[in-house]
Amino acid sequence: MTSTNTWTGIGRQILDQYLQAEQGGGRSDAGQFGVDVFSNGFEDEFPGDPEDPIAGTYQGYSLEANRASESRPWGNSFGDRPKIHELNQPPAAQALGWRVIDFYPNRDFKSEFYRLAGTPAELRQMLQIIQATRFVTGARINFEAWFDLWEKGFPEFTENRSDSNFLLSGEKQWERIKNPEFRPRYREWTNSQRRADVGFRVIEYWRNRSIEADSIILSGTDLQLINHIIQIEYESSGSGANSLGGKNSKPLLKGWPAIVLTFYEPNDSRRRKPTGEPRSRVEGEKTIRCCGYSDDVELVERGLAEIISNGDIRRWASKIRDEFALPELYRWQKGRECLSYSGQIARLQGLEGYALVQTARQGKEIFEKLLKIFNFTPDPAGFKYSANEAPEMAFPRNPPNFQLLGKEWEAETHRPNATVVFDNATLYLPKIRSPILLVKGNKVVYNT
Repeated sequence: MTSTNTWTGIGRQILDQYLQAEQGGGRSDAGQFGVDVFSNGFEDEFPGDPEDPIAGTYQGYSLEANRASESRPWGNSFGDRPKIHELNQPPAAQALGWRVIDFYPNRDFKSEFYRLAGTPAELRQMLQIIQATRFVTGARINFEAWFDLWEKGFPEFTENRSDSNFLLSGEKQWERIKNPEFRPRYREWTNSQRRADVGFRVIEYWRNRSIEADSIILSGTDLQLINHIIQIEYESSGSGANSLGGKNSKPLLKGWPAIVLTFYEPNDSRRRKPTGEPRSRVEGEKTIRCCGYSDDVELVERGLAEIISNGDIRRWASKIRDEFALPELYRWQKGRECLSYSGQIARLQGLEGYALVQTARQGKEIFEKLLKIFNFTPDPAGFKYSANEAPEMAFPRNPPNFQLLGKEWEAETHRPNATVVFDNATLYLPKIRSPILLVKGNKVVYNT
């Protein structure tokens, strides 16, 4: 094998420069130790070479690859870029033959860091492997950033929302977008130091921040917490709280037959725009579950429910007519204030929810009438009343139009003061696809 001691010319120069960079030395300790210039470029995701008058800025093969040149290193805002903190600066590093650094994937979150040691070449490799692994495994996802979008219904993702069930405005929009006081929330139990020590966090999570007693404890990495929350929202409907036992235990509502009452604003009393044109028609909807009744034979055979009968349905339809249609159609004065009804007793009765009203008294009246369908009376401790301190600012009567996707859109009025009138009641059975109309206007239409 030929010794490198005999190398001359350009080969010798390149080798000498490499060895200088790896071992330290040279004209400048910091500039010749091989990781400093790389660290600066790595933190900013290599935006380009400012000393190169020709190349200037690196341009990627795709638009998505040009994040660095657009001041979005690694897909984050510039302030969220990584941070490389050196623990032993040259010449101390040169004396040992290696350097020690802490790598923070996000400089604002001190609990996630990786302590690395090695020669400059080894450090460059480790940094890139760690960053690539975080991208491939999804570990780069930041829980705080994700939750901020989650609780608001992902407002930044506006494409293809016009025909979605989760609109940003209008009657179909996600309930948490309409009513911020019902959005989910969490409380952090582990501090930054504890998360750095154990590698996970513990939080207390509420699906609905207005129901203080309904929370669940979750733990795991950021990605695991996100998976927990999504599972609670879409699969178990928050039933994980049942496992806590004690006073927070609540029976399930999902799965029982549901009666849905629908209310509409009369055309002759519709609210008007500033131009005098009628605004979109206000609607209202209230649901109560038929707890203890089922169309599932297996549940009945196990003694978990009674089989639902024609007599039951006719009795419920008659109660609805008596409470909401006689002597005249019930008028619900919708408004900006909120009365909620929840708790263990409420769930056993099949009714947990809220009503937007103008007075607390009418809110209670609506729940009283719903419960009379099954001959129940409300739990006085289950009511909670809330009102915004600046309703005209929070829910303006005529909100200004807004610009989105190159168009001007008419903003919907949130929580309008409007009268909606009872229109119909429909029964939904889990094993039957088609809804069953019970009452229309002041007539019982179910006659089977």
